[in-house]
Amino acid sequence: MAELQKSYVRQHYIPQFILKNFCHDQRKDKVFFFEVGENEYSSEFVSNVFMEKCLYSTAENSVKIEESLARFEAEIAPIFRKLSQDPEICLTFAEDERLRIFLSLLAFRAVNTRNQFVNMSDFSKALYSGSPDNTGMRDLWLNNVHLLSQHRTIKEILTDPAVSSPLKNFIKQEFSTFYMCLLERRGNVDFHISDCYPVVMNGEVLLHGKVSNLPIYYFYPISDSRIIVLVTNCIENIPRSVAYLDFDKLLKGPKCSLDRTHLIFRPARVYSSEVEWINEMIIKNATVGTVVKYIERCSNHL
Repeated sequence: MAELQKSYVRQHYIPQFILKNFCHDQRKDKVFFFEVGENEYSSEFVSNVFMEKCLYSTAENSVKIEESLARFEAEIAPIFRKLSQDPEICLTFAEDERLRIFLSLLAFRAVNTRNQFVNMSDFSKALYSGSPDNTGMRDLWLNNVHLLSQHRTIKEILTDPAVSSPLKNFIKQEFSTFYMCLLERRGNVDFHISDCYPVVMNGEVLLHGKVSNLPIYYFYPISDSRIIVLVTNCIENIPRSVAYLDFDKLLKGPKCSLDRTHLIFRPARVYSSEVEWINEMIIKNATVGTVVKYIERCSNHL
């Protein structure tokens, strides 16, 4: 058991199977890394980027959460391979649901989410834990990461009494108010990936006659050439100057197969100016650093 625990010291908040799509060497071991605030890049091993030591470890058990995350990653990796390579991606409704839960998990397991829990106001602590004096917010975050990593359907999450109510509401809102699409870059600039994963883009949304500032995009880079985007269903009510991307042409959701058993995704093409705008959001929100696959195809914002 001691050796097993030792192997989980380096715990990635962005799975290595995603990071390997940004590797520049044939063995898929190394990436070009730009540290925040630095103009120079370094070549780093994937095992050393976007991770923290013992991030998901608890005093009671240092491996159970990491093992649960690893099982989910192993299940979802074949879907990501399709999304990053195939010209047309066909998913069952069950696969699509698992994928959407995994995307929610990627957002929830992130270091910045951990930090939000640790630095919550007394009101937010009471909302999550029932007590404004609760000091175990990191443990509460870890417990919910563990629970979310074990579920594969939205029904399982919503009916699990151990999952915090605010997390249930977050998952429910993501499923009901966002649709998923896939973008593929054209031109001479690649997608980048940073420690902020996903990057959430907010904007003014006209909802029921009132203007609110709400998330309109969630950006999940999955390779140098493709990115998953969750798009608000209210996208048509957002000014083009705010939404920026040409949603009439590009941001369409998946099609249902003729026999209504599958969802079909086809990557929409985006060109250098749109890729640069997305990369700008990715780079600006980074707190640790940014990874690029090829230096000669990096963003002007680095």
